[in-house]
Amino acid sequence: MGQGTTALVAVVGACGGAGASSVAAALAHGLRRARGRAVLVDLDAGGHGVEVLLGVEDEPGARWPELAGARGDVDGRDLLAALPRWGAVPVLSASRLSPTTPGDDVVLDVCSALLRAGEAVVADLPRPGAWTSAARALLADADDVIVVAPSTLPGAAGAVAVSRALAGLPTDAGMGRTRLVLRGRAPGRVDAADVEAVTGLDVLARVGEDRALAAAVERGQGPRVGRGTRLGRLGAQLADALTSPGADAQRRRR
Repeated sequence: MGQGTTALVAVVGACGGAGASSVAAALAHGLRRARGRAVLVDLDAGGHGVEVLLGVEDEPGARWPELAGARGDVDGRDLLAALPRWGAVPVLSASRLSPTTPGDDVVLDVCSALLRAGEAVVADLPRPGAWTSAARALLADADDVIVVAPSTLPGAAGAVAVSRALAGLPTDAGMGRTRLVLRGRAPGRVDAADVEAVTGLDVLARVGEDRALAAAVERGQGPRVGRGTRLGRLGAQLADALTSPGADAQRRRR
């Protein structure tokens, strides 16, 4: 991916309503535009389902329930061809009618197949209390982990909890650099420096609230990620940061 080697990015929300799924979608879109290969994988079984957020719930294609038997040497290219698309981005999500993900072995085999096919995998993961063995394995193997937090006291507290949970994972598997994306304006005294200080994580990017997002989702249009939109700019910024020539060196310093 450029001169960087990001292949697996895990995105975790610091608290409910942090907007992690929107950030994950923006990142997948940015990576797809920059690299030509990226897939968004929804692993937050307790969420509303990324297919609903993106407005692709009626698009034909395979969801997690159809992949319950996908084990072993899965063909990543065939899998990609079977997935629904959000624009140019392949999306693997739970079905709104069956909001569950398969077993850990299936999740890991499917993600491995997508990585072998040369795709950058953006995994939208739940908060620590709902991490499965598969989620922990993906976090431990990720090239980059992005924690999404609102610029609020609850957001900062949630980011602290996530950073502590991440610190408890095995790091010998090559877990990459963990950084923050802050959302919205700080309504009180919390600023980026404060959040960095209490979490020990660097702020990679900030993004304002998209007031039109809720209405767009209700209309089935999904987040706006054009070049001039907030999420579009965020996706491009994150993709550039994760694929820049210095990205690997930054990870090694962590």
